[in-house]
Amino acid sequence: MKRKAAYTILVSLVFCGLAPMTITAEDKAALREEIIRLVEPVEKYQIIFESFVPSPDSQHVACVARSGKKFVVMHDGKAQKEYHSIAKETPVFSPDSQHMAYKAQEGIKWVVVRDGKEEERFDNVSVPEYSPDSKHLAYVAQNGKKQQVVFDGKKHKAYEGIPLKHNLVFSPDSQHFAYSVLKGGKMVVVMDGKEGKEYDQVSFPIFSPDSKHMVYPARRGDKWFVVKDGEEGPEYDLVGVFRFSPDSSRFAYTAKIGGKAVMVDNGKEGPKFTDIAMPMFSPDSKHMAYLAIDGDKMLMVMDGNKGKKYDEINDLAFSPDSARYLLTVRSGKDWTAIVDGKEAGRYTNIFLPGFSPDSKHYSFMARKGDKWLMVYDGKDGTLYDFVTLAQFSRDSNHYAFMAKKGEKWVVVKDGRESQEYDGVALPMFSPDSRHFAFAAVRDNAWFVVADGVEGNERFAGFLKGTALLFETDDVFHILGLQLNMVSPTEASMNIVKLKGEIK
Repeated sequence: MKRKAAYTILVSLVFCGLAPMTITAEDKAALREEIIRLVEPVEKYQIIFESFVPSPDSQHVACVARSGKKFVVMHDGKAQKEYHSIAKETPVFSPDSQHMAYKAQEGIKWVVVRDGKEEERFDNVSVPEYSPDSKHLAYVAQNGKKQQVVFDGKKHKAYEGIPLKHNLVFSPDSQHFAYSVLKGGKMVVVMDGKEGKEYDQVSFPIFSPDSKHMVYPARRGDKWFVVKDGEEGPEYDLVGVFRFSPDSSRFAYTAKIGGKAVMVDNGKEGPKFTDIAMPMFSPDSKHMAYLAIDGDKMLMVMDGNKGKKYDEINDLAFSPDSARYLLTVRSGKDWTAIVDGKEAGRYTNIFLPGFSPDSKHYSFMARKGDKWLMVYDGKDGTLYDFVTLAQFSRDSNHYAFMAKKGEKWVVVKDGRESQEYDGVALPMFSPDSRHFAFAAVRDNAWFVVADGVEGNERFAGFLKGTALLFETDDVFHILGLQLNMVSPTEASMNIVKLKGEIK
């Protein structure tokens, strides 16, 4: 049968990637909606539905389409050049959503296409990566047995090999660029085109938040150490996870020596334990904490001071002002939250603790038997079949979470339940905290609810990987899927941007 449209998909795929959520507001408001078409059916092409990629700002969309034996990238519905193949990991958008690149094959050669323009062709190329400021693009290219980094279209020195995973690293300010390479049986970190020392093995480099420092673990013989700004630290049997403080003044990592684990904070070793977890810094960088295993018990170490031992510890969260912390612990069968050093309730389990933006409130998910509840400032909420992570408004005056009641879903805002829906998704407070919008489904039709008002536009779903985002305090948008049935099992699809204004 000849298909009427090029966007042919299984109907069941329309609803992938949506997690139930919903909420209402006390005051009713008028909701004005506008549909902006981004991608519509094109007779020549058959869209590969799983290839849809939204931009970070959910304003644009790219995908791969097929015409016979040829493939093409479509950007907001406009087809680019046809190729023999388009890599599955592409296309990719820049962080600012203004640029797009992809990896394409023409004959036996591969090429990176940046903003519609081809760069040099190679035997193979990696998936291109943008810098944080979106101004630079880098990837690994291979010709024969040699590999080299291509940075903004310029080829760097060729090497025996360049490991790909987590290897191409930009500094946060986008002014520096580093990667590791294979050279003569050794490994070297290259930063801004300059080679460092040769080692038997190196791991991927990282930059400090202020972009002034670069570190990486390295091995010489059977000993590991951290190289910071070209200087080698003390040797250990193994170097594990590492992290800079937010202000870049401190650097901590885990290490093992003689079968024991230690935390190294700015070169100073802490006490030895059976094992330890990744260091966590407070937002103001003044406090550093980590979880440690001591025999068959666990404890938290805060600023070098050992805390009480428990059978198990799951989560540690600092408040935004760094003055408070929340720890979830288990003694015997019961879990409890330790808030500012004091216990808060006993539960079957506890998950995802967090603080409000102003640090005055906290919440966590908890389970009692086979029921779930939200604990807010130490007070137990209503029992449900399931609850999810609470969200706080920017001004910290409101919180909301989703809850399942039988086969229906509600969202509880400030202790009050919304009406029931078959499912909900993508909740978001406005920047000024006055409005709340979310996606909801009833009778297989999705729509947007803003301040308790249901929109009139109906959708088959919303594009996987996108978010409902507020552009201003009163205007939001979301990428929706509009479905036209072609047969009982197939459908043609429009990708649209729903723009909503709360009046």
